[in-house]
Amino acid sequence: MYETRWTTNEEITIMADYWYRMASEMGETDGIPKPELHRVEEVKNLFVKESNLGNLMFRVALDSNDNIVACAGGLIRTEYSYPLAEEQSLFGWVIAVYTLKDHRNNGLAYRLVDEICLWLKQKGAKRARLWSSSTGRRVYENLGFKNMMDMSKPLS
Repeated sequence: MYETRWTTNEEITIMADYWYRMASEMGETDGIPKPELHRVEEVKNLFVKESNLGNLMFRVALDSNDNIVACAGGLIRTEYSYPLAEEQSLFGWVIAVYTLKDHRNNGLAYRLVDEICLWLKQKGAKRARLWSSSTGRRVYENLGFKNMMDMSKPLS
């Protein structure tokens, strides 16, 4: 059985390591470039800064030994909700969703993302976005996320 909770300030830097693992696996699965290892320190600093400002929160899942085995973050931003929108609105990003391999297929990503979306809504966000690997899409679709019209073309 798993328990979920908010991260402590001391654990925020651990989330940067999970972000790196997530981004690396996305690269392996979907052929996008793996992030440079030096980026982990930049991401740690960003996570600490945004957390201190109250714009970033992480939910984690703990195993029976109180080890963090999964995480999901929520980041609040003020952005234009669509091109040529007249006003900016609060907007939520779901970030760094990651589950250790031995704990996958237990509904942890679903549960954590659902909890993060509730937090984003409570903060005033009207919608949430995320970037997903091909293997994670089903989880997010089951939570009500829809594909957008994003397209990509390599220019090299």
